[in-house]
Amino acid sequence: MAVPLPPKFKIPHIEAYDGSKDPLEHLETFKAHMILHGFPNEVACRAFPITLKGAARSWFASLRPGTVDSFNELAHLFLTYFMASRTRRRPAAYLLTVKQRDDENLKSYLCRFNKERMTTDDQDEKITLAALLGGVWPRNLFMKEIARKTPTSLREFMDRADGFINAEDTL
Repeated sequence: MAVPLPPKFKIPHIEAYDGSKDPLEHLETFKAHMILHGFPNEVACRAFPITLKGAARSWFASLRPGTVDSFNELAHLFLTYFMASRTRRRPAAYLLTVKQRDDENLKSYLCRFNKERMTTDDQDEKITLAALLGGVWPRNLFMKEIARKTPTSLREFMDRADGFINAEDTL
């Protein structure tokens, strides 16, 4: 596309994509930059290759001139080609396998649990709460407190866990 870049165009400050990471994440970051600055799709088509390196730049260079008519088409070709590098999301039921380790304190467990939660498809609160309740080490003092009055929401669980962690850190 022979559209001139706007005078105020700035190269997006995003990590160049080399084909080894999730292409959807790169594409979404690039699109967010274009939308934030109000650039039309024609400018996105011209700017996209500057966010590529290595194998991804070679792929782009292999596209025949005049075969891409829109940014949506370019995005589709990009995602299709680099599909193998997509990060696979886990089902929400995976969280039921995340358990507190014997040598792990509550704070470390919750941190690890939250990292695992970010890798799941569904962020359903009830599943997350059930997984947390089932994952805390049964002999943990916090679990004894939880057993007295089971939290009914994720927020309540986290608030009570935070209070317990603060008390644990103080001691």
